[in-house]
Amino acid sequence: MAAAALTWSQVPRPLRTLARWITIAQAAGYGVSIAFARQMAGRFTSPAGADNHELLLAAHSHLLGMTALFALSGACFALCSTPKEPLKSLAIATPFAAIMIAFTAVWLMRFSPDFAVLLVAAQVVMAVVFYYQIVLTLRELRAVNKAES
Repeated sequence: MAAAALTWSQVPRPLRTLARWITIAQAAGYGVSIAFARQMAGRFTSPAGADNHELLLAAHSHLLGMTALFALSGACFALCSTPKEPLKSLAIATPFAAIMIAFTAVWLMRFSPDFAVLLVAAQVVMAVVFYYQIVLTLRELRAVNKAES
């Protein structure tokens, strides 16, 4: 018999408060990064483009930072009582796969601008699933706090 899953209703209120504010800050920060990425997108496809050093620098910092971002959002989302498996695990894994696909597409765009479609698709999937996690996490945190009051 499987053990009961840990949910937000079992987490102490101060940790739920911390999770709520981390989640809000993540959502805001990711939104700003989307706006910045749109502004910088032309650098990878223009004839002058970014050189290999710039691409490595951007990929390195973004892969590490976004992995941490998705680890935090995924951990918070994992404590939600909904959705059920296998959708929950899929929603946790998807942003990690999407970021790998996105950065592969950035590198491939140096050879053909057609890979921009792959980049955009990966970024859309990443953003939709990330904000899905954020909305469900904040909704559940609010519901647990209301039930306690």
